[in-house]
Amino acid sequence: MTKPRLAAEAAQAELELLEQERTLLEQEAEKEWCETEKKKPKINDFQAGTSVGDTLAHRPSQYAIHKLKSFEYVELWYFSPDGCREATDEAKSAADGTFGFTKVDDFIALKPVAAFKPSRKVIQDHSLEWRQFDMAKNSFLLYMNKLKWPEKHQRAITMFFMNIVSHPQRAEPYGERALLLYAARVRRDWHDTLALNNAFDISVFNTTLLKNLAEEVWNKVRLESLTEDNY
Repeated sequence: MTKPRLAAEAAQAELELLEQERTLLEQEAEKEWCETEKKKPKINDFQAGTSVGDTLAHRPSQYAIHKLKSFEYVELWYFSPDGCREATDEAKSAADGTFGFTKVDDFIALKPVAAFKPSRKVIQDHSLEWRQFDMAKNSFLLYMNKLKWPEKHQRAITMFFMNIVSHPQRAEPYGERALLLYAARVRRDWHDTLALNNAFDISVFNTTLLKNLAEEVWNKVRLESLTEDNY
């Protein structure tokens, strides 16, 4: 084989190697660009020509929304008018408050510390007034839908609340108090078992449990009455 031919083949091999390297670099650059595009904040489309609705739902705190979005238990009070009003007041004063770091995708952002903390004014579900409970559960269901909970879960929790508000026990002495206790404990237990992947069907009402809780309420009422009589 002549020297000129060897030189030509060597030059061709070097060109092919350079082409392979260029192709790899282009593929890496395209991959990095795609990854960067995925991480960029996205904005959804809107329907041109449509106006805002005639009424606007009260907005709960970021803390409550984060809990619900993460499928975690959160007290119904946050979704009541009182809870939403407090969230509005907190938002107004956030500019003067303390901020902390949070991670959004791969970005670091500043958020008011209040957004990470439960409210000091929160009322436990079993201690809510019936009107507070009734209004809060409507807002709670609305935000479950907005935050894209699975339809199966939404149907179950909706039926759960319907069973509570329509139960004949409401007409009994301290009946609403017993039903609030049932709602509070069952919903808490449902979230706990969801996290353990062995959750029950919350839409199925347990009459025996309600009877036991009603007795617990009566015992507490009797004890409170005896305590008052001693003073």
